[in-house]
Amino acid sequence: MLALHPIFAGFDARALHTVAARCRSVAFPAGEKIMQQGEHGDFALVILDGEVDVFVEIPAGLIHMATLGRDRIVGELGGVADVPRTATIMARTDVAALRVDRDNLMSLVAELPSIAIEIIGELGQRLHSTNQSLAFLTYAANALARGEYDAAMLAELTRQSGALATFARAFSDMAAEIQAKQTRREEMEAAAAIQQSILPGPLPLGAAEHRIDLHADMHPAREIGGDFYDYFMLDERRLVVTIADVSGKGIPAALFMAVSRTVMRNAPAETDMAQRMRDANRLLATGNTACMFVTMFSGVLDLETGRLRYCNAGHNSPYLLRSGGGRDLLKPTGIPFGIDPDRSYTIAETVLASGDTLFMFTDGITEAFNPAGDIFGEARLETVLDREGGIGATELVEKVIGATAEFAAGAEQSDDITCLALVYRGAI
Repeated sequence: MLALHPIFAGFDARALHTVAARCRSVAFPAGEKIMQQGEHGDFALVILDGEVDVFVEIPAGLIHMATLGRDRIVGELGGVADVPRTATIMARTDVAALRVDRDNLMSLVAELPSIAIEIIGELGQRLHSTNQSLAFLTYAANALARGEYDAAMLAELTRQSGALATFARAFSDMAAEIQAKQTRREEMEAAAAIQQSILPGPLPLGAAEHRIDLHADMHPAREIGGDFYDYFMLDERRLVVTIADVSGKGIPAALFMAVSRTVMRNAPAETDMAQRMRDANRLLATGNTACMFVTMFSGVLDLETGRLRYCNAGHNSPYLLRSGGGRDLLKPTGIPFGIDPDRSYTIAETVLASGDTLFMFTDGITEAFNPAGDIFGEARLETVLDREGGIGATELVEKVIGATAEFAAGAEQSDDITCLALVYRGAI
């Protein structure tokens, strides 16, 4: 039996018979702890039948390193030196083994120096194998850090058996996951850049330049979001402003957002506004197998007269801040788009006087939370709007987003934050 083991394979017949005569047979039932990491041991075990699990204990718990079966040795260091066990050994199945005590082994070494030579040679070979494996793993880890990792670096090591091969396979799996996450992150960054690119830039120079002051900003909770805002000239005197919030988060919301923006943008300018809203809702609701919806406020402002016609499809009510003081709420005129394809929408209207400000936002503002779990809410938003009334559109957006961030005090952003301010300067 001893001759089957690498550590004893080089022993001559006399040495093998001498060692065997001083071993004793032991047995362990499945589940029994055979050796404890950190304890001083004075014996090694030669497994004759069954399997054992090798664990290394770290602060996070027991880490499974290997499963060893017949013709393998465990606790070999305890058989030759008084050092703490480096691992915990548990019987995976019923185990039969030969116990080799250190005192017996040391007396044998004194009698037969060839035993010592063979033991040292075997342990040296194991150390060499370990160093080779650690060199491969170190090289692979450095390559991963540089973004140059290739799974072929560890192919030979992962095909082997033993604890370091198990670790190499775990390392390869981890490296593959890191590379996949890096690829997904790069794809999300590209998607975020695309999403930002479809948001409108400055309005072209013309009548709008002198009659309105407009600014918007969006901060997605993730790389990409489901909020959007838009503004464009419908014709020479009419400006369209839109803000919307798609249900859900991440890629599905971003895709539905892009579709929603396209639907709203492509409506013919000459079409009646109520009809445009019905058409937009029907397009978003038809074939909507994902059951997503979008709350949206869309208004058409006549720059000559200040007349604002609007549809509020279940969105947060924008504030109309009057230049002389006070504020109005532009309440919902219908349900969110994408739910009922046959729904019609009411168009409401109001008139902006010179100096009035239209402030539009998504619920990422009012539903921002601080570390204590308190919500920002409408009251705090209204306090900011009342305090900052009369300032420019850019300053107002910055003040609101700044107040929200100050309230959140570093708490994780739970929803996309978007707002748009429009100051009407009146007819020129």
